[in-house]
Amino acid sequence: MSDIQSADDVLNFNLSDNADDAGPQDKALVDEGKHDTPFDVAEVPHQLATGDPHAQVNVHLALYPTQGPADNEYVHLFNIHRMKHISLRALRCLHDNQQAMSAITLLSKRHRLRLDDKDCVNVMANPNLVPCLTPHYLNYTLTPKCQHRSQLDSQAAAVHGKLDPKNTREKLPVLAHKHPAVEPKHACMMVMFIAHVLADMQLEDIHCIHPYPKPLTWDTIRDSTEILGHFGQGNRTINLHLTNLWHLHQGFLNCWHPWVTAAPQSWKVDGFLTQNALVGITLQYGQNQPLLLGYLNVNGWSVIDCTLIWQANPVIYDKPDDDPTQEQVDLADLPLVDGDGFEINVYNPDGFHIPRQKPTSFETCGALLDLKKVHELFQGTEDAHGHVQNEVPFTVYPLAFTRDLGNVKVAGLMPTFACRVMQLNAAICKDDRATHCNVNDDDDDDDDDPMMPNCHLPALLGISSQIYNSLSHHVHTEAKFHVVQLGMVTSMFAGSSAKTVTGKCHWEHRVKFCEQGMPHVRFSQKVSGDRQPQTLMHPDLHTGSMIYDWVICPLLKMWSHPSILAPIKDVLVAFQPNIIPELFKCVTYPIMALIDLIWGKHVEDLKAGKIMDPCMIEFMSMLERMLNYAHTSNAAVLCKKLMDHAWLSLGLIQDGFPCLSNTFLAHGSLRSGQIIMHSNSWPVELAMHHPLTSSKRCQELTYGQDHYKIYEACLAVHLAMDNVPNHAYVNVTDPPLRATCYIANIALKVYFDDVKQLVYNKVMEGLNPTINANDPVLKCTTHDRYMALSRWMDEARLLSYTPGVLSNLLHAVAVPDARNFQLTPSVLGQKPVSFLAESILTAITLATGHRKPPFISGGNFYHVACVTVEEMKSIAHHAGVKCQDEKCFLVDALCHAFESLKVNHVPWSGNPQCTIGHPSTATIHDIWLNLGAKGPTSSITSTTFSQNHSVGLLALHASEDIQASDACGDWSALDICLLTFESILHKVNLPSEWKLSYLFAEQAPPYVTDAYHFVRNKYDGSKPLYQLATLCAMVCTGLIPSIFPPEKISYPSRKVQYEAYIHDLDWATHKNCKGITAAEPFITMVIGFIISLYEPDSPISHHIQDGSDLKLWWAKHTAKGINAFLLACLGLASVETPSGFQSAKWNIDICPLPSSMIQEKHAKVVRLLKTGGRYGGFDAVRYLIGTKAADILNEKHYIYAHALPLSLLQQPSSSKHGHHEVDDGEEALGMSTQVSSDVRRVSCQLDY
Repeated sequence: MSDIQSADDVLNFNLSDNADDAGPQDKALVDEGKHDTPFDVAEVPHQLATGDPHAQVNVHLALYPTQGPADNEYVHLFNIHRMKHISLRALRCLHDNQQAMSAITLLSKRHRLRLDDKDCVNVMANPNLVPCLTPHYLNYTLTPKCQHRSQLDSQAAAVHGKLDPKNTREKLPVLAHKHPAVEPKHACMMVMFIAHVLADMQLEDIHCIHPYPKPLTWDTIRDSTEILGHFGQGNRTINLHLTNLWHLHQGFLNCWHPWVTAAPQSWKVDGFLTQNALVGITLQYGQNQPLLLGYLNVNGWSVIDCTLIWQANPVIYDKPDDDPTQEQVDLADLPLVDGDGFEINVYNPDGFHIPRQKPTSFETCGALLDLKKVHELFQGTEDAHGHVQNEVPFTVYPLAFTRDLGNVKVAGLMPTFACRVMQLNAAICKDDRATHCNVNDDDDDDDDDPMMPNCHLPALLGISSQIYNSLSHHVHTEAKFHVVQLGMVTSMFAGSSAKTVTGKCHWEHRVKFCEQGMPHVRFSQKVSGDRQPQTLMHPDLHTGSMIYDWVICPLLKMWSHPSILAPIKDVLVAFQPNIIPELFKCVTYPIMALIDLIWGKHVEDLKAGKIMDPCMIEFMSMLERMLNYAHTSNAAVLCKKLMDHAWLSLGLIQDGFPCLSNTFLAHGSLRSGQIIMHSNSWPVELAMHHPLTSSKRCQELTYGQDHYKIYEACLAVHLAMDNVPNHAYVNVTDPPLRATCYIANIALKVYFDDVKQLVYNKVMEGLNPTINANDPVLKCTTHDRYMALSRWMDEARLLSYTPGVLSNLLHAVAVPDARNFQLTPSVLGQKPVSFLAESILTAITLATGHRKPPFISGGNFYHVACVTVEEMKSIAHHAGVKCQDEKCFLVDALCHAFESLKVNHVPWSGNPQCTIGHPSTATIHDIWLNLGAKGPTSSITSTTFSQNHSVGLLALHASEDIQASDACGDWSALDICLLTFESILHKVNLPSEWKLSYLFAEQAPPYVTDAYHFVRNKYDGSKPLYQLATLCAMVCTGLIPSIFPPEKISYPSRKVQYEAYIHDLDWATHKNCKGITAAEPFITMVIGFIISLYEPDSPISHHIQDGSDLKLWWAKHTAKGINAFLLACLGLASVETPSGFQSAKWNIDICPLPSSMIQEKHAKVVRLLKTGGRYGGFDAVRYLIGTKAADILNEKHYIYAHALPLSLLQQPSSSKHGHHEVDDGEEALGMSTQVSSDVRRVSCQLDY
């Protein structure tokens, strides 16, 4: 490596992989392969992308002492949890002493990191701490490849300067003769030596776990080092700065003989290592010029001779050029330092600082931006009112859980730097005009030549900039993300259930990778030791030679101008040497210790091929997302709903330090080294009741979308026993059977997806050739079939015989014969649904079961069914079902699921043909099995369960009966669902869902808080008003999100028609309203709203009587659709004027019903509930609110509708009361206009 030039020298040393070793399964995954885009502090690995990210602005807002409303109970519980400070010294002690359990226990509390004075340095008090702008680097590239032949080439170009002024050729052994061909094992040895040197340099993510792997093959090299790339990556490019190149050169000189001496004897037998030396590497020229800003802790100074300063700067000033008070000074009369030991600065005519002394020995201090002050870098000028706004938007990224120290990304330039860029633009345009523009006074017309360059346009435009700590960049590969950021452990855990050859290959690579060294351990090794970069890095600039002279050099010089450097110094926090690497290691130690704990408990199971618990996979995914956040502070890697529920992202954003909720993971288990998650409180997506996940993108990219679909279904099945929705299978009274039905329902939805895909693919095969046909009739027919197919695929119950569903399927699939549409039936004829259930249970026990109907080739249902049936068997076992009755139990559960999903027919295998061989068993799209035959009566009876289970079940039912009979016993409104509302009419206490935490009481005005406290203390469920309020609240939970009236209302002109019109209104949703999908808040708010308005002694009634402002009260409830008009729709109020349909005033436009009518309606509702049997809830809702509301609740299984036509149920009742089940005309309307003697008519403005 003698006489290597500094700029354009290119030495080539290529090692490329054996082609036989590569395969499609070894293809590098996204973000693990090569990238050539610049480093971006805001970039998120694809593996950690999420559809529900936190907004980065929340990280910025959390820097300031504000606390928003708690819109969820878990947020409220987090807010009231006590927060403590923890010092870096305490974390360092835990890390250095490897006190893993103590570190993990920290996650059970809220903490905020505190940096001590010993960690930071005071730059204002120490004259030996000076800011330093290091020179830019020229980038070189080392490209190691694997091949069985390597050769040494060199190419030279015109350059300036030399890397090594001394000839070091004699330091290396000289070959007696050239060996142009190198054996494979020798090439492997050379690669391992290069890896050894690069690992010793601590370059990027390169380790050398085993410097002499056995046996010596390319596979064992990949297991030992990352020099060839991750996970089968065929090639890798390693970027080297000039300084890195110098260290590599020195490593070749200093490490060769010790490395050869320590090599195994088997490596040295043939004399290749002992008689030769590695003398060349590939260098690829490039220009990647970072600007580094940090502090030097100087231990010794050397004074610069004044004569040398005068020679370079004939004119010297005491202040920069932007200070109007600057004066020329004479160095001979100016002291070197002031009374405090600080150098007295002097400046050249351009305003740049002239150093008068230089450090002889020093240490580099790391630095981070103070994110609470960083806005000062981007402030504009003060306006007439004394306000200062930011000129350019910026985003903050706090590092290492510090909360307020880290990186910044700017959508523009610092204002002070932008001014300098304008000056540079002027200078460039001036030089350009002098070179290219015609300045001849005799030919002025040439200045207007359109072919000449426009010298008035700026040459440089400030687009964006970023300032980040160089340690983050130092450990990255060309893939832009180091291994800690890529979710490696998550994908390794998730791959335990991989089914494909490619997926298993990826999984094996990850298991081997983690066995060799966990990602966070590799990172800790990387940032340990001296020579770690800790300075701040400014934007990368890629240039050519002309731009280098005209643009890059002036831009680099600008950064050292006092007008730019001084503001940056003011927002920097300087650290003691080597503190920043320790900061990353120590603050993440609790998470790393927890990951190690989980890995240690499951590594043997993984090796044995055991499938990982999906809840543990999700927890690992969240832990790795937190590690990524520690290194990037990019909120986009945090899954908002899931990680907020667990307090992890709430702790990271609000406190800067992670925290675990006890409702998500048992804190006691952490102290004992166990991991016990509360799966019964796992957050669920409200609309579809699917469990929220964190690992979706990681699994899809690593193993494919089909793998994740199976995984998601398995997770839903795993959680189903503890998260069965209240409305699911309410007709099944046995809890184990109900849970089994629900998980069967989940699995069958995967089957529906398989059927959709099968029908779509086959139908489109026939339609594609005719989509663009010239025949208009054929084209129209094709379009109609396609639209019918689309409509059928959008159906929720696509295997039913519902006319709209079946007609679309027939139109899309069947070929009409004389206008007769029909599906080809299976030769099996009609079968009961129990036949389908038994077919599923039988097929999954066969080796070729995935090829038999109803399973579809290429579908996911087979794998999901296998897992689901195992879970169903587990439930049956714990329920005490005997072995001989187990199949009947499973068939019964599947039949319930088929009935709920309206499965009337399914695609089946083809009918036998007169051909040789066995008929095909593959499921096809145009043969369908009818499931309309009557099946056998279920054999699941009370004797099916064991005696132990029967006794336990009886004890459970007895305890429930005792609690239900107690008027003060706890009860759940959502468990009742109006089906058995009459059973809780004796209850005097509020339902268990009624919680003040839903009301954001810490942000509400005192009168709102007082109103709900009044309701809680005053509530008596035996009173008619209170029972109706509770019933209306339960109705609203069933209606949401359809809780609003239609947007356009054409109300009648006559007042006597108002009640009937409102009774028949549709219930609609509003797209812009949020927070109206969760049922629990409506229980609290509707009950509180009604009682507060109707009770004359409530705080709200007093405020109405006093004429006080209640805008916040109305606004809070109206946002969720709870307003005066809702009370009219619920049958508790009457509209008195046309304004009641628009912007109403309470007690004027809309009035409460008098207490006598409230009691009358209550009596009728109670009578209907008690005498109506299973249809009592439907009759009560239809009477009080209307038929359309009752129909919605019936669809959601809150109540049961009559089987008879509605017209037969709406006959006037023979009751002597004036109100019938349907509006009874003038008498009812006349009563609704009365005013209760105990309710004063006081005006109150409200909006809805």
